[in-house]
Amino acid sequence: MLKKVKGSLTIFFSLVMVSVMTLIFTMAECIRLYELHDFASEYTDMAVESAFSEYNPFLWKNYRILALDLGYGSDSVGTSILEQKIMDYCRYNSNIDYGFNYARLMPNQCVTNSYCLLTDKSGQGVVMLGTKAAKDGMATQIIDTVQNNINDVNAIEKVSVVEKAKNGKDALDDAKTKLNNDKQAAADDDDPNTNPEDYPSPGEVEDNPLDAFGVVKEAISNGILSTVIEADTIPDNRIDINNLPSHRSLIEGTNEMIATDSIANKALFIDYLLTTYSYYGMDKQHGGMTYELEYLISGKETDAQCLAAVVEELLLIRESANYATILLNPSLLAQAAAIAEVLAGFTMNPVIIEAVKYAIVAAWAYIESTLDIRLLLSGGKVALVKGLDEWTSDVWHLSSFLNVNSKAKESSLGIGYKEYLIGFLAAKSIDTLGIRACDVMETALHSTDDYKNTRCDNLVYAADIEMGFYGNEMFLSIFKQDNTIDGYELKKVKSISY
Repeated sequence: MLKKVKGSLTIFFSLVMVSVMTLIFTMAECIRLYELHDFASEYTDMAVESAFSEYNPFLWKNYRILALDLGYGSDSVGTSILEQKIMDYCRYNSNIDYGFNYARLMPNQCVTNSYCLLTDKSGQGVVMLGTKAAKDGMATQIIDTVQNNINDVNAIEKVSVVEKAKNGKDALDDAKTKLNNDKQAAADDDDPNTNPEDYPSPGEVEDNPLDAFGVVKEAISNGILSTVIEADTIPDNRIDINNLPSHRSLIEGTNEMIATDSIANKALFIDYLLTTYSYYGMDKQHGGMTYELEYLISGKETDAQCLAAVVEELLLIRESANYATILLNPSLLAQAAAIAEVLAGFTMNPVIIEAVKYAIVAAWAYIESTLDIRLLLSGGKVALVKGLDEWTSDVWHLSSFLNVNSKAKESSLGIGYKEYLIGFLAAKSIDTLGIRACDVMETALHSTDDYKNTRCDNLVYAADIEMGFYGNEMFLSIFKQDNTIDGYELKKVKSISY
């Protein structure tokens, strides 16, 4: 049989227990508040990183650029959709039915404090991401190789070969006109001492280099590409250049970014462009422009115009280099002087004969240069400055080299079309390359069905996201009085960048 025992609790002990329990619950609430901060940071990190994992796959696959479309395929601009996405992820993670929110902490606000777009500061976002992509797979010595190619191509002194050829031909034509006028005057006067037959006749050669030069110039005036490649192989893609990032008013990000324009970074960015963007002779794997690197150099509206602009740059360099080769080789210069004597010897004027000689040198260098460009565009290599063993054309028979299939001799120690592109890209400012790179990517995006509304000035690659959370008090609620707090407001900031 159980015996009942009477018990009692003193008022003093009750007061002590209340104090002890208050201390215990206060400590528990402090620990919980500390955990709330951890939960808030964890939810913020997961939500922001989940949202930024939805980067544009087309840009990553084709251009190795990680960027998030703020419009998510629509024409919406700004960060509203991104903020809603982050809120949805955060609510999911903090929902006890799906996540692990044992602390009862709920998100109530998402604000993008600042963000960077690809087009900010003339495409510096693309430059930064491209440089980073190049660093991931590029050794330091490769930077030196790129820089050496830049120096080699840009070190050639430009010579106005066309002007020299024109000046010499004009001098010869003027001398012939004067000779004809003098003969006519001798035939018309009554002076028996003047006879038209007394005047020397101009000499002729079987294949006049200046005539061959005239044929090439006339062909080039109708389209330079037709003189170096088969015209029907050039695509007829045309872009609306006025609607591209480089020409329209752009949305700007709100975050300050520092542009880096060091020589090493520019070399890395050029290497990124060479390995990622298409150019003549390279198989294109996606839509948009066919000659993307040529567009970065020229900024023209069509593929044909872009390639033609680069070919003109190539021609200027090659004709200058070939002009120097002739002047530095006595045997080549002697051939030009011999033809000048034949063509202009009737003037007996050394100044005119000298002008014609340099006109022939210029015409010869020009036609040799067209052979060089045909070789370069076919994938061959040409020495920067040729020697006699690498020289192709014959000044006595220049017309035989006008056919588009005639090419210069291959040089194993020369450089190819790609190396010349490096020099041309290096001559452009980093701002020009950056914003035109945005043009290229946006054109490619618009060639697809999924990304027709995507704009490069709505592609974010870095942001500072602020999340707000609300949590109720738990352990102190049993002691709740009018002066106690109703809950906790927490804010966490997550900085993220690709």
